Amino acid sequence: MRWISGIGYAVRAIIIDSLVWLSQTISGKANLEYILDQKSPTPSAKTLKIEEIFRNHSNTKLRNLEWDSGEETEEAEGLLVDINENEKRIDFSRRLADKMRQIKGYQKLCDEVEKHRLVVYDNANPEHEKKLMRLWKLMKTDEELKSRKTNQWQSIGFQGDDPATDFRGMGMLGLDELLFIAKYDMDNCKRLFLISHHPVIGFPYAICGITITALTRDLLRSGLLKNHFYNALHGKPNMDNFHQVYCRIFILFCEFWEKEHPETIMDFNPIKAKFVERLEAYLKRPNANLFHATLNDIILY
Repeated sequence: MRWISGIGYAVRAIIIDSLVWLSQTISGKANLEYILDQKSPTPSAKTLKIEEIFRNHSNTKLRNLEWDSGEETEEAEGLLVDINENEKRIDFSRRLADKMRQIKGYQKLCDEVEKHRLVVYDNANPEHEKKLMRLWKLMKTDEELKSRKTNQWQSIGFQGDDPATDFRGMGMLGLDELLFIAKYDMDNCKRLFLISHHPVIGFPYAICGITITALTRDLLRSGLLKNHFYNALHGKPNMDNFHQVYCRIFILFCEFWEKEHPETIMDFNPIKAKFVERLEAYLKRPNANLFHATLNDIILY
């Protein structure tokens, strides 16, 4: 019966370890020092563990991630004040502050993206109209618009004669992301635009791009982009980083669409659902990094 007592001992050990871990998590300090000291397989693994400690912390300010940007160094020093060795305390405080900037930065990015999405496209706003005209010129370098409202817009994938109606769900965020890939990743933009005009597997480019904006926003808000951002960036993410993720997801989706070779545009939603399932599985990987991901990385997981 020794094996039974052995199991009992193991169970007791697990319970004791769990209680110790819980007490350290609540107090935060000892566990933070341990996490900062240990090697992690990926940068995101360490950042997520630290975030988990904060989410369970007895301090309401830390639990709700309510410190202000710029306070990270001071907060980190306060959390690690019990480390006696001065050089070690300074080093750990710096490392913890860096992680706190990432955590707070992700939260602020969620707010910034949502704020941007809620800006309604306004035909009477000169800046909005200027951006829309800029998009046309980038996509159709050799063709002039005959008028502001024209079926020419359908040639770049809008549904009707006035693109403003297609931005209702994503607001100015949808336009700015279409503009971002056209301005800063023109080679890929041209490649995707070419696929969208394929006689068999073609799709409305602009509408697809706005759909990818909605997907990227959903992934951000659900926390599924944390592994990517915590691995890909040393500092806090910003709107340009979000737009870059949008570009990567748009590219990967179009490659996936091309590989699936749909018979009709009616296959769009089922193929998109299949892609999202694979993408979400990839993003849950501790080493997820969309800046390095290929279609095979998405498909094979």
